[in-house]
Amino acid sequence: MNLALLMGNRFNAWHLQGFRMLRNAPRITAFRAESQIQAHFSERGDGTEGFAMERIHFDTQSGNSLIRAKNMLMERYFDRAPRILPFSERLKGFDLIHSWELFTDWSAEAVAAHERYGTPLVITVWDLIPFNMEQTAERRAIKQRVAAAANRFIVYTERSRMALELEGIAPGRISLVPPGVDTDLFSPGPRARSDDAFEILFVGWLVPRKGIDFLLLALKQLLCDPELRGRRIRLRIVGSGAGRDRVERLIARLGIQEACTFSGAVPYGTMPEIFRSADVFVLPSIATDEWQEQFGMALIEAMACGKPAIATLSGAIEEIAGDAAVLCQPNDFHALYRNLRTLILDPGRGAALGLAARARVLKCFDLGAHAGALSDVYDALLK
Repeated sequence: MNLALLMGNRFNAWHLQGFRMLRNAPRITAFRAESQIQAHFSERGDGTEGFAMERIHFDTQSGNSLIRAKNMLMERYFDRAPRILPFSERLKGFDLIHSWELFTDWSAEAVAAHERYGTPLVITVWDLIPFNMEQTAERRAIKQRVAAAANRFIVYTERSRMALELEGIAPGRISLVPPGVDTDLFSPGPRARSDDAFEILFVGWLVPRKGIDFLLLALKQLLCDPELRGRRIRLRIVGSGAGRDRVERLIARLGIQEACTFSGAVPYGTMPEIFRSADVFVLPSIATDEWQEQFGMALIEAMACGKPAIATLSGAIEEIAGDAAVLCQPNDFHALYRNLRTLILDPGRGAALGLAARARVLKCFDLGAHAGALSDVYDALLK
């Protein structure tokens, strides 16, 4: 089977690991766009090794030079979003097309190829907010066209399934295929450090929606707590992208520079060691009008490493974590502080949470099961 994989500028090792385990080893061609977002993923390794690559371009990168210059100015000064140049004719000859989200330009191109060549079309939907990304008539039209045309929708959470059903997509067209994690790679093990600091780990983009600002406020409270005086407490920040200047300003204003370490973007293969070195992982995501936490890949990886986790009730986090993590309200630095304080003072509580976390990942998020379920969807469509 020849599979066209359209993830635009979201190719990364986490998303692609299951595709390497598909039955019958299909030939996969990744249609990838370069952007600042893709560069962020590529810093860590984008996971496309061994895939055939096809470059797709935004209208600020290729095409007529005058139009390209105009689009760049519109993007810089008038908040215009760049658009993908048409590439549907390059999808001819594939046995199956798998694209990403209802509202994207690459899904619109996938529909054009589906209609022209009759190629079966699968759409993965992460979004879990009904009628989201419909700010313009053009985006609404893309969503409606993709919703009508796709043969199958793959969702990773029940919340995404419910969102699609609320938008009018029949349940029989939706398949729930929970993601998996490599539990041999992400597994418990000894810490790669010998100091006695209590290390809090944050992994993610440094954008406000990931909630790191609230975690920094909680850290300040921990450092000022009289019962924790004399305890070494440190926050390790793993991630890159826009927002570091804002984060550093808040750290400086709180006066907690000595307790914060920036690791930047690190190779994906080194992440297990980073998780093992932490005492607790925190995913403090908050909700916005257009986004809620859709899964939390780093959360599952930390849990697979047997680490206690604290996360917020944003989007699908509760569905993913179950009762194997501490959950608190988003936008609440005091709740983060209280729960972190409990784990610092009660190591037994953290150890029990870590065991429960590992057990939940083994039960619910097996990578082989994910690849098998995805293969079943493909086989059914190709028949």
